[in-house]
Amino acid sequence: HFGKVVVGGPITSELLSALTTTMADIIVIGEGELTLEELLTKGCLNGRNDNSFAGLLEQINGIGFFSTDGKPKLTQFRRYSTREEFRAFQASTARITDYPNYFSAKVYVEVVRGCSNFGGTRLRLPDGRQCIECGACDGGSLERRAQCPSKIPPGCGFCSVPSLFGPARSRTIDSITHEIAELLDLGVKRIVLSAPGFLDFGREELVHPKPLINPSKPPANLQKIEELLSAVTAIKKVAQQKVWVEIENVKAALFTEAVARIIAKYLPHSPLSIGCETGSSEHARLLGRSSDPQEALRAVKIAHKHGLRPHVYFIHSLPGQNKKTATETAQLMKKMVPYIEKVTIYRFRPLPLSAFSEFPLPPAAMKDPASKIIAETANSVNFQKKRNYLGTIVRVIISEPSFKDKTGAMASILSGGPMVAIKNANERIGEIVDVRIRKVLSDKLLYGEILGEKDD
Repeated sequence: HFGKVVVGGPITSELLSALTTTMADIIVIGEGELTLEELLTKGCLNGRNDNSFAGLLEQINGIGFFSTDGKPKLTQFRRYSTREEFRAFQASTARITDYPNYFSAKVYVEVVRGCSNFGGTRLRLPDGRQCIECGACDGGSLERRAQCPSKIPPGCGFCSVPSLFGPARSRTIDSITHEIAELLDLGVKRIVLSAPGFLDFGREELVHPKPLINPSKPPANLQKIEELLSAVTAIKKVAQQKVWVEIENVKAALFTEAVARIIAKYLPHSPLSIGCETGSSEHARLLGRSSDPQEALRAVKIAHKHGLRPHVYFIHSLPGQNKKTATETAQLMKKMVPYIEKVTIYRFRPLPLSAFSEFPLPPAAMKDPASKIIAETANSVNFQKKRNYLGTIVRVIISEPSFKDKTGAMASILSGGPMVAIKNANERIGEIVDVRIRKVLSDKLLYGEILGEKDD
């Protein structure tokens, strides 16, 4: 082929493994904008493949490539963008229509990049490193945090976001609304305001010019959050309720009654995700979490009170997990049942550039007694919550043909939720219809009938 195959995104955090697995000409690690700009301006994306070309690539930070002798090579990591550089980027929207089902899929619009949790794990790492409680994590100095005497990466032990993307910083409201308007004009119907922590939006302005590296102080910038949501909901198609907009992750430590009121005012009935990861307070502290599990419980109660629909995330098989922490996690899930829409569990995966990168990949949940407690409780909670859909009417977008029913189709609930199987709908792909839910097929699948067909 002419030109170069360039791969970026989360997969490249696997570093050399990403390069050898994808066999791409170049992988871009971490933020892509500045790296791609340099690759383009230096003519690195044409068909050249000689020694001088390899020498040119070696001078560009933040990439991986194959040298002329076929060996994979990584350059130095690129520093993450400054707040000013980040705010100057304007995301491209033109290629969204290349994605299958873009018209029914959730499309994520970045509002915050990076994370404000620059603490660190207290667990002993496989190579013997361990926090010595020097206080560098708590002083608000990025330079001091970078000089951690134990060389422990920042953030929750299982997460690589702070290492890859740096402290939290926000896009401008104009750039966000411009991107959303373009996407809606291209036919997108579902927008997610994406961030590692949505409530970090505008919060760095409260500490500027210092970086935002404390996950709970100062509190959320209510004025900026309201300005953003007001601007987004003023976009014509959003105001006409022809599309759906929701927010992504929120940190429990920042979620208050005042925050909930603002979100509910502009995005009523919105789902929102809260990372809890473990139900054990001691385990959370050791992991380097930004909040205690009891703060997550408090947050879901507040969200439910204001008509919001919290989803809570947990991770099984984390370092430090045992039967006691797993039991506490299961107990917390059960306490949350009246206030949440669902729980989501993931298996711990050792991510490169995270503190836990050298821990082994654990077995599936059902093969570990402690993890099995978490997984079985999550499945039970989710099946129980799905039964609440029975008899309700939901608005869906018919998104793709059913693989099991030649005349049927699968639909996505506009406001988020499990997939819905619908009979006699495969010729209505792309339509938005109202459906009455008739059956719960699994914890992830419902069956419904279009109103007016067997229903009135």
